[in-house]
Amino acid sequence: MTTQITTRVRSHMVNLGVEGAPAVDNRWGSGSIRPTQVQITYWYDTGTGEPDAVVRLFGTWIRETGEATDHIIDVMYDRGHRNWPEWLVDLVKTNKP
Repeated sequence: MTTQITTRVRSHMVNLGVEGAPAVDNRWGSGSIRPTQVQITYWYDTGTGEPDAVVRLFGTWIRETGEATDHIIDVMYDRGHRNWPEWLVDLVKTNKP
C-alpha cells in the first residue's frame, strides 16, 4: 500500500540587515530603536492566497537624549500592517518570496 503525502508551504522567513532606516518608537520604554535587522515571517494560512506577515525588528536602543547605546532591543509588528512605519511595510512587500 502506498501512502500519498500532501504538503504545502505554510511560511517563509527572510532576515535582512538594515542600514539607514529611520528610528522607530521603543514600545517597551523610553527612547527609540535604530534598526539594524528585520526578520520577516510570511504566513500562507490566511486563505487569501497572499501571505500575511509578522515582523521582528532588531536595533540599537537610543536614549531620549539621542545618545546611542550598545543595547540591542527588538519590537514585534503583528499581522495587518496597522501602525507600522511605511518603510517597513515597503520592505515586507518588496522582499515577499
